[in-house]
Amino acid sequence: MTKKTALARREALLALAAVLASGCATSAPSPTPTQPSGTVRLTLLHLADVYQVQADEGGRGGMARAATLRKQVLRETPHVLTVMGGDTLSPSVESLVEVDGKALKGRHMVDAWNAFGLDYAVLGNHEFDFGDDVLRERIRESRFTWLGANVRDATSGGLFAGVRASAVRELGGIKLGLFGVVLQETKGTTKAGKDTHFGDVCEAAQGAVAKLREAGAQVVVALTHLTADQDRALARCVKVDAVLGGHDHEALEDRGTGTPIFKVAADAVDLGRLTLDVDAATATVRQVTWQTLPVTRQVPEDAAFNAAMQPYAALFNRLSEHVGRTPVALEARSALVRTQETNLGSFVADAFRAAAGADVALVNAGALRADAVLPAGRVTRRDLHAIFPYADELVVLEVKGDTLRAALENGVSLSREDSRPGRFPQVSGLAFTFDSDRPAGQRVLGVKVGGKPLDTAATYRLATLSFLASGKDGYDMLKNQPSTPARLTGNSPLDVLAEAFRTGTPSPHAQADGRISRLGTGALAPDARQPLAPLK
Repeated sequence: MTKKTALARREALLALAAVLASGCATSAPSPTPTQPSGTVRLTLLHLADVYQVQADEGGRGGMARAATLRKQVLRETPHVLTVMGGDTLSPSVESLVEVDGKALKGRHMVDAWNAFGLDYAVLGNHEFDFGDDVLRERIRESRFTWLGANVRDATSGGLFAGVRASAVRELGGIKLGLFGVVLQETKGTTKAGKDTHFGDVCEAAQGAVAKLREAGAQVVVALTHLTADQDRALARCVKVDAVLGGHDHEALEDRGTGTPIFKVAADAVDLGRLTLDVDAATATVRQVTWQTLPVTRQVPEDAAFNAAMQPYAALFNRLSEHVGRTPVALEARSALVRTQETNLGSFVADAFRAAAGADVALVNAGALRADAVLPAGRVTRRDLHAIFPYADELVVLEVKGDTLRAALENGVSLSREDSRPGRFPQVSGLAFTFDSDRPAGQRVLGVKVGGKPLDTAATYRLATLSFLASGKDGYDMLKNQPSTPARLTGNSPLDVLAEAFRTGTPSPHAQADGRISRLGTGALAPDARQPLAPLK
């Protein structure tokens, strides 16, 4: 053991002892492998898809606890950067909480990352949910650097304002290069402006890496907000030393392409720790190590972080308010909501249809974000915001039957190719059957509205979200259809759901009731292949 390694371990043990002495036990992470002689150890701490400051309802996560682990690592080793893999401004559970009549729209998350000590973040697709102007404001408030090599402004001809393609940091005499790329399909799934364009990921990455090498970068890490398959394609397209990714919400360690790809689970339930041991003489990476440090109840909260977030404490406490109840557990897990009918999806669609007095309702599954089974009983404002954390409007469209069928076809058009398409439709007032093994555009086999076969020439009143009515998520057929607000009082979809939970009307069913029948298997997520188990 080298003197440097021994000192680092001693400091880690002293830090752990200090925490234990304070009466707050923390689970010590497994030790990193011994550092090879003649190397410089670079450490990147990684989080991604963090939608809330506080711990989840199960007591996992919480940025104050993750901040404690970060400081522990900083005491252990000298050359550390903290990075974030995108998606935090939205759909943050807290972003629709209002201050002086204005929703936070991610301002609290920027303040949290500033207090946390974040160094770099890649833009996620959901950073654009509030539009370009809000994102620019959030970027100006950030004390860290946003990366997005493939996000361009057609007006200026350059990158999105305030964003960099790449950056170089010297750590321990080694020049580390970072670049960021985000999903190209962000344009069609968010409220990104008409002049904001998302270029080819591979092309942008190749350009960024070339410029990093010109700037003297000896080690290059990609910070991405892509699917795992897109990360693998990136690894084949450009030579980098490691990929730190977001978007998928699930932990991943993949070395199959020869380039190590790592992801952490969403909402800071784990802190990723990437260790790169770089030869001091040749600047080649000799060892790559990945760990996930669990963020549990046993990890104490960082006092300095909590002090910085104190201005938001009263607002966050409002999220504990009781808004109503549900007589049954609600199935909100993403793998199910985005692939088949669930009782939560049906309940939300029923509530929207009833509030609008419409014939039918359609909600894209990507709008329902809780990603958990919500237990029967008390429903809090946090539960409500977790289910639907978007600023949107409920509208009524007058559509022909053939347009309604086309909307359903779009909703299931990725059910084979993408195991969790956000466009998947949760519906009310209608029932349909589809076969995911058939070609896209020919998957819907039968539709009934009000128990009768769909009349393609008839006009139906469709309750849906303004996001879909604008043609997003592939719903182009809904653009320019005759539209009116669902409620003249201006009640938001969130208000409608709160009222349904408070009054018990409509009441959710214990199980899915057969309004969506799926044939074929396609790329159905493994945990969605079996019928829904009874919810308890």
